[in-house]
Amino acid sequence: MVLEMDSISIRFPGVLAVDNANLSVKAGEVRSLVGENGAGKSTLMKALSGVHPSGNYDGEIRLEGKTMGFQGVADAEKNGIIMVPQELNLVDDLSIAENLFMNQLPENKGFIDYFNLYSEAERIMKEVGLHVSPITKVKELGVAQKQMVVIGRALWNKVKVLILDEPTSTLSNLESEILFAKIKEFQQRGIAVIYISHRLEEVLAISDSITVMRDGRIIDTKDVEEMNEQKIVSLMIGRDLDQFFPPIVRKSGKEILNVQNFTVYDPKLPGRKLVDDVSFALKEGEILGLFGLVGAGRTELAMGLIGAWDAAAEGKVFMEENLVKIESPWDAIQSGIGYLPEDRKSLAIIPELSVSKNISVSTLEKLGNYGMIDSKIELIKNHKFVEDLNIKTASLDTTIKSLSGGNQQKCILARLIAVNSKVMILDEPTQGVDVGAKSEIYNILDQLAKEGKAILMISSDLPEVLGVSDRVMIMRQGKLVSTLIPEETDRQVALEYATLGKIS
Repeated sequence: MVLEMDSISIRFPGVLAVDNANLSVKAGEVRSLVGENGAGKSTLMKALSGVHPSGNYDGEIRLEGKTMGFQGVADAEKNGIIMVPQELNLVDDLSIAENLFMNQLPENKGFIDYFNLYSEAERIMKEVGLHVSPITKVKELGVAQKQMVVIGRALWNKVKVLILDEPTSTLSNLESEILFAKIKEFQQRGIAVIYISHRLEEVLAISDSITVMRDGRIIDTKDVEEMNEQKIVSLMIGRDLDQFFPPIVRKSGKEILNVQNFTVYDPKLPGRKLVDDVSFALKEGEILGLFGLVGAGRTELAMGLIGAWDAAAEGKVFMEENLVKIESPWDAIQSGIGYLPEDRKSLAIIPELSVSKNISVSTLEKLGNYGMIDSKIELIKNHKFVEDLNIKTASLDTTIKSLSGGNQQKCILARLIAVNSKVMILDEPTQGVDVGAKSEIYNILDQLAKEGKAILMISSDLPEVLGVSDRVMIMRQGKLVSTLIPEETDRQVALEYATLGKIS
């Protein structure tokens, strides 16, 4: 065993975050670590990677049989344990080379040896498949490229255990495939990889073994051949999940939204169409899925419809047969269209405000008289949302940033419900949330549809779209290429439309 973690317990004030965890990993093994948000996965890995130094946890960590007591991240990295966190620890205004050799820049007679710095950086970049100049500023890189810089730094430090925490959460399918190929290379070099992810299809595809955590405890570890999605989910939530998606027994009503010949232009390249002449209709009580690969124009369509796009959008939008003019998100709200954005952290939540304020922010004028908010009415209404949507929070005064991703998402759903949006456009509503929260969100959407809401659900998760929707629209290169009925469609047909624009 290259790594052994024996009886690890980590306590925070009033919380036992990790409870007597035992984990052992072989050299060259890919071990996936899965569990709901708050299960203790990242906390356990932070003890291993030196974020929580020795003395801040109980138990013992052994690397190649030797007991270790890391005093910080640099100490762990020096010994070959490196964690690539969700929030990449890079300095944007420094070059790739300077980030690769942070605090370890090569010197010659007291001066930085730039020749050695750049030549070594080029060698490492070639090894991880990063084909840009080493003098490039990190801020000029995409997320996938930044991730490769961090992995390159790990290889230079002679990594023995590489920890990847939700590495594909912001990557395209192609970028994810490149990462998976690198993981296979690490295996062949004897590097142990601990892979944390909510995406169970990835976990099953790349792992040798899977460890499941729940409520701070390690529940089980099994070889990947003994696991499937249903078994993993059951272990994660502590019960059988007989049906991941709610049964579709809804009845659609009258047409609410009708979009005709809608086009959105690229703000950087005038004349280039990101959405090209799209028309569709949406009925009350219906969930209409929208699927497509990265760059298909799904988010651009949503942003254009709510008046949030920087460049020109043209076409007609009708709400209940009335032509509406939407030039801003506020116009959209006033017209009865609510939007849950893809980027929850940057565009939806207000991190420093409470759960209650985040729910109320779009309906403040309805919570009082003469410009004064009635706090009592606000709390009563928001308490009902917390109960109805099963939002797990210590109180309504808790800051939303301290909630799990799934509970943050449910708060934003509550905000849309509070403004009484007839049409709800949900862009990646389950992105970055665990499987238990996903199932809860699916049931919330089902109930909203049964209450008459018209829902346009945008998702890059094909099983999700097919499992939740009444109909599924497929976009490719800005065009709407097909509309499918889920029970009459298999995944291959949907993917062929998304990739080829037709069935081969």
